[in-house]
Amino acid sequence: MYIAGVDIGGTNLKFGLFDENLACVYTQLTRTVRGDTQACARQIKALVDGAPHAPDIVGVGVPGAVFRPSGKVNSGNLRWAGVNFGETLRQELNLPVWIDNDAQAALAAETLPGGSCCGLKDVVYLTLGTGIGGALLIDGKPWRGHDNGAAELGHFITHAGGLKCACGLRGCFEMYASAGTLARYSGGVRARLVLDRAAQGDSKMIEALDVYAKEVAIGLCSLYMIFRPEAMVLGGGISAGGEILVQRILKQIEPAYNLDAKAMAQVLRLAKHRNDAGMAGAAALAKQGLMR
Repeated sequence: MYIAGVDIGGTNLKFGLFDENLACVYTQLTRTVRGDTQACARQIKALVDGAPHAPDIVGVGVPGAVFRPSGKVNSGNLRWAGVNFGETLRQELNLPVWIDNDAQAALAAETLPGGSCCGLKDVVYLTLGTGIGGALLIDGKPWRGHDNGAAELGHFITHAGGLKCACGLRGCFEMYASAGTLARYSGGVRARLVLDRAAQGDSKMIEALDVYAKEVAIGLCSLYMIFRPEAMVLGGGISAGGEILVQRILKQIEPAYNLDAKAMAQVLRLAKHRNDAGMAGAAALAKQGLMR
């Protein structure tokens, strides 16, 4: 048995093929087709057809809310509003498809053995990428709200009346702490290069990273005071920054928010699967949801 795990990001689409034990045997990366759901479904079909083994089921994580029982998806970053992408993809592939929020998928991967929050009961998970995704583990169970649309943590307000977000609100956390904003703070340098150059000691990139880290810290401190979790886990493309990212965030916390940085250092951690968590988690959720 093989399971395809697909992580549709705002910039890149990641495809992985997993065996029945959820070991990854094949991956591919391509640019995301945004706006056109049929074209995105065809893109995934091509990846399925090009895989070394035909999958039996497919799990997909998307950057937005996936409502149940309707299956409708809202994603500002993909320019989808009320689309039933799961049904579109099922018709394209003629395979069982499980579709879910990408951060929920990433959290599912991190709760597996070897993950950053395996065995924990209360976790806040954030994916820092083109947008910001969120997922919550409360008392050992994913908390999804009555319609599966909960934990859109990129869209709680950190700057009242601030920048307009793709979701239609103003001042969303995502507008100040996503990869695009890190690039903006640096004067147009891509986020990954900002992190690399900061790690090499580039003073201008460190300055940009500190502006970004302060914005991330605003969101983290608010979420910490609301949920008081055992762990706050950072995943997504920005998590590739590793320890320099964590240390710059921690540096911003104590003077600005009067929280004990040492205590927060015990709570804040990086996702073990980093930017691959979405694929693995989508496969895990598909196995769990479709093979009962």
